[in-house]
Amino acid sequence: MRKVLTSLLLGSIGLLAGCQDKQPGISKHELQNRLTQLESRVLDSLIFIEGGTFIMGDFGAVGEDGVWRPYFPPTIEEDRPHEVTLSSYSMSQHKTTWGDFDTYLLANDLPFIVQAFTKSWERTPFDQEPESRFFVEKPATVTWQDAKDYCQWLGAQTDLPLDLPTSAQWEFAGRNRGSKDWIFSTHDGKDPHLYYQQTQPRQGGEFVPIGSRLPPNPLGLYDMADNGKEWVNDWFSETWYRENPKVTDPQGPDEGTQKIVRNLDFSFSRIGVPESIPSTFNDEWTLIITNTFRCALQSSSPP
Repeated sequence: MRKVLTSLLLGSIGLLAGCQDKQPGISKHELQNRLTQLESRVLDSLIFIEGGTFIMGDFGAVGEDGVWRPYFPPTIEEDRPHEVTLSSYSMSQHKTTWGDFDTYLLANDLPFIVQAFTKSWERTPFDQEPESRFFVEKPATVTWQDAKDYCQWLGAQTDLPLDLPTSAQWEFAGRNRGSKDWIFSTHDGKDPHLYYQQTQPRQGGEFVPIGSRLPPNPLGLYDMADNGKEWVNDWFSETWYRENPKVTDPQGPDEGTQKIVRNLDFSFSRIGVPESIPSTFNDEWTLIITNTFRCALQSSSPP
């Protein structure tokens, strides 16, 4: 398999040749190395997750009085608990980094830009400055479509069914296979802010190199509870949970106006985010929404 993958990835060098004048600091040999390394990381970072059945959404708790109550009542209608059965799948151990995303852009002759408003600005790829937002080891923050395109490109290059994870897959993995002990998607199911207060009091908000802040959860997944909110594949719907009380391998609604972002609060927390929103700074500007992401292998067999 690795020989096939290497051939496919190095076959992209023909595309890269047209990029050399734009990126004089990246030699053809270095590009070959980057592609080969990306191939290895894709395969080595996929964590196989055995499927199962769990209660997705605000699974709540039963009090001493015997009454069940949701953890977060304001969103109980859109996060209504329901039974979900998932087939086995695999998920990337880490969020996608700027270094890997820049390799994708270079391989496809796509621009290196900062997307914030209607206008965009050029940026330096493969940024080696640790303090920079675009440092190669920090998670890439991109639009939902960019995230989708990246995962599917990787799938095409490796001949593997890679895509964004579904919302159910993300929650199942973030909660250690759907455990009700995992109220937060951390390594131990506890609020990540407790960890920041004890050890790194001022590091709860900014982006850091992947896997450098909290330990992995029992499945081996890093940064599920911090280091940026994550795009998933599903359209957002406030009624999806209550209209589908028992589902297998849910993909979410067939259409919508917002995509689901898995939040950094409770492990079941999700929000709907549009691709862009009007800017409050200028009537002629549109704010482009970006978030982090990771890819998933949509196959019930281990990679």
